[in-house]
Amino acid sequence: MTNEASQFMNVRIRRFEVIAKDIACLEIVPAGDFDLPPFSAGSHVDVFINEGVIRQYSICNDPADPSYYRLAVQKEATSRGGSKAIHETFHTDDVIRIGRPRNNFGLTASLTDVVLVAGGIGVTPILSMAYQLSILRAEFTFHLCARSRDRAAFIDEIAASSFASKFHLHLDEGPSQQRFDPSRVFAGIGPQATIYICGPRGFMDFVTNAAKSSGCCSADQIHIESFTSLKVEGEAEFEVVAARSGKTITVPSDKSIADALIDAGIVPTLSCEQGICGTCLTRVISGDVDHRDTYQTEKEKLENKQMSICCSRAKSKQLVLDI
Repeated sequence: MTNEASQFMNVRIRRFEVIAKDIACLEIVPAGDFDLPPFSAGSHVDVFINEGVIRQYSICNDPADPSYYRLAVQKEATSRGGSKAIHETFHTDDVIRIGRPRNNFGLTASLTDVVLVAGGIGVTPILSMAYQLSILRAEFTFHLCARSRDRAAFIDEIAASSFASKFHLHLDEGPSQQRFDPSRVFAGIGPQATIYICGPRGFMDFVTNAAKSSGCCSADQIHIESFTSLKVEGEAEFEVVAARSGKTITVPSDKSIADALIDAGIVPTLSCEQGICGTCLTRVISGDVDHRDTYQTEKEKLENKQMSICCSRAKSKQLVLDI
C-alpha cells in the first residue's frame, strides 16, 4: 500500500535468482493497486530487511521501464545483517517494504565523452546510466572491472544491449592487455569529459586519482558513489556530550560516533551507516563538525546545525549533540 505522501511501499519480489557468484538479483513489483514511482539513472531505494536493519541498493534496470525495480545484492563476507539476510531469507513472491527512489548520483547534462567505470557490484547504478545514455544518444564508454567472469553481473544482458559496442570488461584473472588501464582509458577523452565511478572505496580512490592525474577533466566532473561501509582508521580522538543524558563519551580513533554511543548504551537510529540516507542526522548544539556525509547540501553543512553521526567527525575537541 502506498500514497503520494507515503515514504514507503509494500512490494512483491516477482523473481529472486542468483545471477553471478555471491550476487542475487531481485525484481520487485507493486504489492497492491498502485504504480511504482518513476526513477532516474543512479537512483537507489531503502530496503527494510528485518527489524532495525535498513540498507540502500541501486535500481539497475532501464529507467524507461518503471513498472518494476531491479536490485542486485552482493553477499558480503563482513555483512552486518543486510546482504547476508537478503541472500538467506528473501524469496520469490515475498512481500517486502522499500522506500521511494532517491538519487544522489544522477547524470549531469553532459552527453559528450562520458566514461562509466564500475568495480564489481558497483555495476548496478552504472548499468542504469548506460541505458539512459544510450536512449539520449550520448557519446560514452562503459568499463566493468571484476575479479573473474563468474563474479561479473549482467554481462550477457549488456552483450545483447544497444550499447554493447561501448562496453569493456576487465578481469583480474585475464591477460594483461584487457585489464583496466586508467592511463589508456582517460588519454583519449577531451576536457569536457564526465566520469562516473561506483565500486569499493579503494577501487574508486584508485580510478579517481588516476583521472585527476591524467588531467582529462576537472575534479567537479568526476562523480562517485559507493555503498561500502566507511572505515574509520587513524583519526583524532574527541569527546561527544550526549545532552539528553549528560553522558560524555570518548570517540576513539577507530570508531564512529554512532558506534561509540552504542558502546556507551545510547542507541541511535541508523540505516545506511555511510552518510547517504540522512536517518541518523542529529542536532548539533555546539562544536565544529567535520561533515563527511553526502546527504546534506554544502549550505547545510556550513550552517552546522545537524550532522550524520555514522560517518562525520569533529574538528573541535568536543561536540555537544542533542541525543
